[in-house]
Amino acid sequence: MPGLSGKLPEIDPLGGDAAFDALLGEVRACRICADLPLGPRPVVRMAKSARILIIGQAPGTKVHETGLPWNDASGDRLRDWLDLPVDDFYDPAKLAIMPMG
Repeated sequence: MPGLSGKLPEIDPLGGDAAFDALLGEVRACRICADLPLGPRPVVRMAKSARILIIGQAPGTKVHETGLPWNDASGDRLRDWLDLPVDDFYDPAKLAIMPMG
């Protein structure tokens, strides 16, 4: 995908709030999907400053393998609909991305 170089950090780059960091830890530790073929891998990116939260469901194999949310054709379409450049879309301070199980 143009503009995407691979995996992004799994930690909150704007951390420092213990309750927020604990919540992110709980989300990342979720194992609801343990019975699915690929197993659980919550792909979440967010910072407390984000004003928009996108909650997605059923990421595909590419997202599961790379750990990069919306790293597929549906992500291209979503970024186009939102009129957001890749850098802004993946900036957790601006836009939070969280899976649901």
